[in-house]
Amino acid sequence: MGGGRRPVSRGVRLLCLGLAVLLVCALGSVVLGRHGSSDTAARDASTTGSAPSKDDAGTVDAEAHPGLRAAGIPVPGDWSRQSGYRVTVEDGRADWPEQASMEPMAGSYGVADTALDTLDRLLDPTMDDQAWAQGVLGSLGADGGGVEHPVSDAPRWWWAQRRFDPTALCRAVDSDPYVQGQYRGGCADDGEWDDEAERAVSQAGMYDTTSTDFPVPDGLTVDSLTNPQDVASRAYGVVGVPMDDGIWHVTVYCPATLDGPLTDLDGNELTGLDGRGEAWTSISPTGWGTVQRPCRTVEVTVGGQKPFWWFGDES
Repeated sequence: MGGGRRPVSRGVRLLCLGLAVLLVCALGSVVLGRHGSSDTAARDASTTGSAPSKDDAGTVDAEAHPGLRAAGIPVPGDWSRQSGYRVTVEDGRADWPEQASMEPMAGSYGVADTALDTLDRLLDPTMDDQAWAQGVLGSLGADGGGVEHPVSDAPRWWWAQRRFDPTALCRAVDSDPYVQGQYRGGCADDGEWDDEAERAVSQAGMYDTTSTDFPVPDGLTVDSLTNPQDVASRAYGVVGVPMDDGIWHVTVYCPATLDGPLTDLDGNELTGLDGRGEAWTSISPTGWGTVQRPCRTVEVTVGGQKPFWWFGDES
């Protein structure tokens, strides 16, 4: 499967984005989004239900995540952090307790934070066109098969006009055709969203692997009686973000998922367990990043677009 893909070079992608920038400039209609005061930024943060970002000193950084704030998307925080499964270590050997203890990891190398970083760059209204194009390209990488997927060729003003809209989940069909396990419990009887905004930004819990075509990484061996998608799909996380044009899907590739290394609480992969009393790993069925092998965004699809890895029925 997937034999028909043709790799898209970074140069071609840069050229496409460059042409989009030239088109925007020619039209003379670049919409740079909201440029409100710090009070406006604070109001935007409160409407999304997300806590303001803080720097290392613990002070609020009102200028962080300008793209997410402009679109009203919740900014990263404890809610978006990757969680790790705590294992005990005794005499240099790891022991998996029967009762799972999950703890938030430090760092921004997991699925949700990686996806949010890409959206922040894509929706950022504060950069000049060249820096914007380079920033978007810098947040995208190749999938597990080495193939790159170009971002939508929509002009920049179109991206700048998009807004976060949790009610898109309530207007959509009962289940996302591409991912399973998306939370919709915040939909009230009147079709409005009646829950924390962060809960509308969801990570795929599982896939229908009879309808997926995730690239199988080179060197990955799978038993002949096993559907390769049951294994390869675990390395991919998909974050669904409801927007005013429909549900966006940000596909993230996390190579560390396939071997599930033990890490410290900061996400550093451990080469040995001597002298340690605990370690952390992943029990998530999709997507796991580490400091040494962080997740990377490979594709962003907007409302009405189909992710590159899906070939099943969309009904």
